[in-house]
Amino acid sequence: MSSEIKIVTFTLGKEKFGLDIMNVDAVIEYEDTTKLPNTSDYFEGIINYRDEEVLPIINLRKKFKLPDFENKSHAKVIVVKIGDKKVGIMVDDVKNVRSINSSLIEEKPNIGGLRGAKFISGIARLDEGMLIILDIDKLISEEDKIEINEMVNS
Repeated sequence: MSSEIKIVTFTLGKEKFGLDIMNVDAVIEYEDTTKLPNTSDYFEGIINYRDEEVLPIINLRKKFKLPDFENKSHAKVIVVKIGDKKVGIMVDDVKNVRSINSSLIEEKPNIGGLRGAKFISGIARLDEGMLIILDIDKLISEEDKIEINEMVNS
């Protein structure tokens, strides 16, 4: 029996990615961040999110070892929930929310040596091409979670 899942779709370069909507809090425009010293290079910095909390921003281009944004002012930030914390994921553009039949989603491919494969929960074969569905719990590593805790609790 197949079911449908709702996926927030976004782009990085020419590639299409998605995240389960159950992990997404909001989509916001990019704003200049405050860079913190001694953080991983893909942590863009922090912002004041809704005047309520410090929101660390991860530059997904840098995390995936892609060329950095030419113009960050056009980037979008997907705010995701990681346990009781929120983190911003900086992407090129957020496209839409799609309902995808689970029968169209294949388990992640067994591609030897593909370091980024650990972030992938599945690949959807759609009429307009492949959609790589990311696993937020693996995208944000344990080391990242430690850094995030230090950022928001300092």
